[in-house]
Amino acid sequence: MRGAPGRYFNRIASFFVFLEDQCEGGETWFPYIEGSGVEELGGGRWKEHEDGGVAFRPRSGNALFWVNLHSNGTGDKRVMHAGLPLKSGVKTAMNIWPRKFY
Repeated sequence: MRGAPGRYFNRIASFFVFLEDQCEGGETWFPYIEGSGVEELGGGRWKEHEDGGVAFRPRSGNALFWVNLHSNGTGDKRVMHAGLPLKSGVKTAMNIWPRKFY
C-alpha cells in the first residue's frame, strides 16, 4: 500500500474492537480459520460458519487481533476475512493497524 508520497507500507497486524453491538448478524468471518468442530464456541461469541471457517459475533467491548504477515513479510492468506451483512440494527467498530514502512 502507498502512504505519503513515495512511501509504501504494509499492515503488520490488525486489532478490531467492537464498540456497539445492537444488531443481528454482522459477524466477522474468517473462511480459512478452522474451528474445533463444535457448533457453538466461546460462550456464543464465535461459531463455525456454514461455509467453513469461523465467524465472530460483534460484542461490545470485545476485540479481535490477528497478524497479517508471515515473518518474511508476505501476506498470510489464512487471515483473509469479511464483515457479514447486518440483518438489523447497528454495529460500530474500529480498526487499529500497526504498519511497517518500506
